[in-house]
Amino acid sequence: MRSQVPDGGYGWFVVAGCALVNVFNQSLVSVFGLMFADYLTSLGEHAFGAALVMNVCSISLNFSGVITGPIIKHFKPRKAAVLGSMLTGTALVLCSYSTNLWQIILSYSVTFGFGLGLIQSSTFVALNSYFRRRKGRAVGLALAGTGVGQILMPILVQYLLSNFNFRDTTLIISGLAFNGVVGACLLQPVEWHLKDASGVEDGGESSPLLREIKPPQPNGTVCGSKRPCGWSKLAALMDFAILKQVSFLNLIVGLGLAYTASTSFSLFFPYFLQKSANLTMLEAANCMSMLSTTDLITRITVPAFVDKMGFSHRTTFLLAGICLVVARSVMAEMRSLLPLMVTSAFYGVFRSITVVNQNLTVAEYCSEQRVEKMLPNALGFNMVAKGILVLSLGQLLGWFADFTGSYALNLHAQNLLLITTCILWICEMYFKDDQ
Repeated sequence: MRSQVPDGGYGWFVVAGCALVNVFNQSLVSVFGLMFADYLTSLGEHAFGAALVMNVCSISLNFSGVITGPIIKHFKPRKAAVLGSMLTGTALVLCSYSTNLWQIILSYSVTFGFGLGLIQSSTFVALNSYFRRRKGRAVGLALAGTGVGQILMPILVQYLLSNFNFRDTTLIISGLAFNGVVGACLLQPVEWHLKDASGVEDGGESSPLLREIKPPQPNGTVCGSKRPCGWSKLAALMDFAILKQVSFLNLIVGLGLAYTASTSFSLFFPYFLQKSANLTMLEAANCMSMLSTTDLITRITVPAFVDKMGFSHRTTFLLAGICLVVARSVMAEMRSLLPLMVTSAFYGVFRSITVVNQNLTVAEYCSEQRVEKMLPNALGFNMVAKGILVLSLGQLLGWFADFTGSYALNLHAQNLLLITTCILWICEMYFKDDQ
């Protein structure tokens, strides 16, 4: 009997679970400076120490992709998401008792970053298994949880710090982070909810999702390979073969360049508003709030439209990336509040589209290969590519800002990365069509 994924049904509870995890975990990155700035200062650490903590956190988050794939394949997304939520909550508990920079790095940067890496991959794999036609809107609604958290968490943290000390505030936030476990428990295996073609629930025994790839042979090798079985099992577990595909490498390099540009924009946008555009702190905050608001609204509304139109996720990402180039270029020349509010709103719309479609683009590539089980490792390799590019080109963009003293030029430099992504992908599309 032929089985199919629900494309709804219990899948909406999975969406709610992912959104809940994101509200209490993914959004916490945005309040790091608010939570830790004064405490780091009291420890004698300033901008360098804060940057070190965040950079190491980024390394831990992205390079965790090397092992998150095998973890998710072995333990399944629900257990991986529970583990990730436990790690983020535990990391914040340890932070509350940290009295040295190295302790904060071990707890927040390493443990918290690894927990976020597990959460990012496992929640997406769970969503991907439940949806086909409505995948875009499901991911958009799940990521809207991050947007809601980014709006509410700064207000909550500000209130807590005004009424409690750093340790108590961090312990309260850690308690909220543990609520991610509740959301993670909703990520039931899709096999429990598979349906046959008539809509009757099926145990999923005949589903192509359950078919094993690279099955072991009696002679101790995999798929007839002459190499030792140990290496074959490791290669199958990690899906190293996907790295031989030029189209996949082109895909993750392009996504990594776009991610680096986005990360750099998030870091330097406040500096641009206050130092290049000469806005007051309140005016700069209004621009950032406008960006976050349009970002959140877009995550909720636009993916449903894209799903109905039938656009590929890669094409959607590419078009949104081109619009971001335009938005940054125009924004770099603005020096008054109203035009910056408008361009910030415009930027928020298309940033949201790239965020929603990033992992969807990887999943789309995996579905083309018809190997469902390659997705966790493909996401992991994508995270590693992002980590490498952020460490190299991201640092170069920071040096460029210091060297030129112009945050407007820095926005144009970020555009070079996105333009490179567009060139790489358009060239591949052209040569594919030409063959």
